[in-house]
Amino acid sequence: MKRIKILLVFFIAALSLAACEKNGVPRVKDPIDIISPSPKDPISKVTLSEEQKTYVGAGNAFAINSLKLLYKQENESIIFSPLSLQYALAISANGASGETASEIISTLGYGEDQDALNEYCNLLLNQLPALDDSVEVKLTDAVIVNKEFRVQDAFRNIAEKVYYAPVEYVDATNPKVVVDRINEWAHRSTNGFIYPFLEESDISDNFAAAILNALYFKAKWSEESGKPMFNSDDIEKSKPFYLDGGGTRNVDYMVASRNFRYGKIGKNSIVELPYAHGKFAMYVILPDIKGGNGVESLLSSLTQKSWSEALASMSNDALVQLRFPRFEIEDKYNLNKMLQALGISRAFIPNKAQFDKLLSHSGINNFFIESVLQKARINVTEWGTEAAAVTAVMIGVTSIPGQPDKAIEFFADHPFVYAIVEKSSGVMLFAGVYK
Repeated sequence: MKRIKILLVFFIAALSLAACEKNGVPRVKDPIDIISPSPKDPISKVTLSEEQKTYVGAGNAFAINSLKLLYKQENESIIFSPLSLQYALAISANGASGETASEIISTLGYGEDQDALNEYCNLLLNQLPALDDSVEVKLTDAVIVNKEFRVQDAFRNIAEKVYYAPVEYVDATNPKVVVDRINEWAHRSTNGFIYPFLEESDISDNFAAAILNALYFKAKWSEESGKPMFNSDDIEKSKPFYLDGGGTRNVDYMVASRNFRYGKIGKNSIVELPYAHGKFAMYVILPDIKGGNGVESLLSSLTQKSWSEALASMSNDALVQLRFPRFEIEDKYNLNKMLQALGISRAFIPNKAQFDKLLSHSGINNFFIESVLQKARINVTEWGTEAAAVTAVMIGVTSIPGQPDKAIEFFADHPFVYAIVEKSSGVMLFAGVYK
């Protein structure tokens, strides 16, 4: 019997590897560890100190400002994860000093306190997955290092113990090896939802390290008296969606009638669509302008203060007739310009960035951020929502000798802004625009 069980294990493993190869996911030897906390006991809410509550506001302000700049850069439907970006930058900040560290930490909204930032990130890593057993939340980190360098002990200690990030050395002379290992890790970290993440062109001749974060979210919509929020039989197919600037295209709409929480942000409407047991929700902000510059106008006036005030004032005293499109968005971004516009500048400047606490190579510390890359994807259907993002802070090195260079109608039938939020803390996991 024991022999049969062993054979079954090998057979299942072989099938898994075959499936990976069939889907184009590379087989890698000794894949990067995935260490994502899996709490045994559920919790009712995220427990934050008064100071940490201010961090949520700062993080959401960073998310809103990032969304504005990213939409201006892309000018199309977008999905990105401010939380995944914050984690990759937070880990990177532990390898920086002086003005470089200060710019990263203060742009994220934590003043000068690196320890407080680490403690807050560790708290969310452990508590977000424990909130609702019907919602899958997975946060994972990793640090991939060119074997020509060595990670400094203090940085490695924080990466491994605070962020549960394994540190792995790779032979960077073969970019395909680096890309395959990171892409295979990203595939497993997002349950196959993000693949591929990096291309070989993302690994430059100056590659020194990649600081990675992956965020995965999957949840069905909440039920009411055992009935699902949306029903496949009620889909309104191929109905007009009114574009900013004029014109239409056809989309499929999910419909629902329920006492959703709703409210206003200025003249714009906002509705809360809860997931599973109500610990997480999608908030949809619908501009009052249809066919004009609704999203641009909304984003220009959206602030952390107006966001918080709107959430606090929402009510559920009326039946909301909801029409909401099914949609799927996937995109990859270089976030350098956005981050520089938000205040992180020195970290990107060769010979001026101060990453002296990160890596070492015979006393040379000419490390800098070459690029910050994120790939994100979201799929919204009548069942629920699946979303994921993978972020990489690519650390480069300057040239080194010997080295290579009431009844309420809420008809989302025109462009809108949306965010997925953990409700007890207010932490924004994903944010985007649908147009």
